[in-house]
Amino acid sequence: MYRLPVLTEIQNELMDKLKFLSSGITNTSTQYKQLAKKHWDSIAKPLDSLGEFERIFQKLSAISESEIPVIDKKCITVMCADNGVVEEGISQSGKEVTLAVAKSMVLGTSSISVLCRSCASDLMVIDMGIDSFDTDIYSMGVINHKLMHGTNNFVKEKAMPIDISLRAVLSGIEIVENLKNKGINIIGTGEMGIGNTTTSSALSSALLNLPVANVTGRGAGLNDIKLQRKMEIIEAGINKYGFRDKTFIDSINSESVDTRVLATIDLLSSIGGLDIAALTGIFVGGAIYKIPVVIDGVISEVSALLAYYLNPLCKEYMIASHLSREPVANAIFDILELKPVIDASLALGEGSGCAMLFPLLDLISQIYTKNASFSDIKIEEYKRFV
Repeated sequence: MYRLPVLTEIQNELMDKLKFLSSGITNTSTQYKQLAKKHWDSIAKPLDSLGEFERIFQKLSAISESEIPVIDKKCITVMCADNGVVEEGISQSGKEVTLAVAKSMVLGTSSISVLCRSCASDLMVIDMGIDSFDTDIYSMGVINHKLMHGTNNFVKEKAMPIDISLRAVLSGIEIVENLKNKGINIIGTGEMGIGNTTTSSALSSALLNLPVANVTGRGAGLNDIKLQRKMEIIEAGINKYGFRDKTFIDSINSESVDTRVLATIDLLSSIGGLDIAALTGIFVGGAIYKIPVVIDGVISEVSALLAYYLNPLCKEYMIASHLSREPVANAIFDILELKPVIDASLALGEGSGCAMLFPLLDLISQIYTKNASFSDIKIEEYKRFV
């Protein structure tokens, strides 16, 4: 049977800090959203002809409280961490790959490094919990926020203590604050950690109370036998901590903020990952500091969903980049009321979808700011009948 945890004094202090910070989140501006819509309607083109991109720019205006939103200073934050559940044979690769790819990112040879150079985005590679004692990576450019040498194997014990998961979320919030102080005005979310499609599937299955088979994909590439093993491990973890119990389901959906937040953090601590916890903080931080945050693939989608459970207003500051081929993607976007603009069966991770979206936003920004208006070319505006 599920029971909400009783927090220690330190855990209570960290929880109070998180609640205090997130209590400052407000709705985005309806006034500026309407101004942006009026601006689009004045441009010499058919009404709503740029579809979801027009709605994205309305959201950007609402977040920045400016009719002409500026998104010229971009940064993709990649959270790197290992997952103890990998020892259960749920991945094609070993944990050593996490360290190798983190190094490749700062050396400029990984996929996200190439994409960031192409789209003029900064790249932050952050060690939240790589299972390695290699400290040379920090002089290479990896930023040290390590809280554990990888999480625990969640089928044997909780992935991490509650205070560690809270510190990871708060780290994400702090990173957003620092980026805003440096002038960054749009953030992309990325991750690297072998086994994190297992943790993200486990979290989404429990959060949404969906069968494991409905939310679990092949990740970086599993055969049928390993996929079945992956689903069995996820179900075992969910059952171990009582996350199918009515008490948990009621708690995670409670109207009481204290109950819902505590249940969300307990879930994250039990079967989550350090990368997911930090990305959750990025989404919460975006809402606190009024910076749009772009969702990448399924791991950052689940992080965005966790942020939504911590404070539903966070979704007003989120933008979807692409539709992951992991099966739970649509269900999450439905809850967040987001529509990804790229549908290409991507599963690369690392923030690659964000990097692909950035140039598209730059192109649409040119139309938004430089396209002729109906008054410029002296023709009558289109009328809106629906």
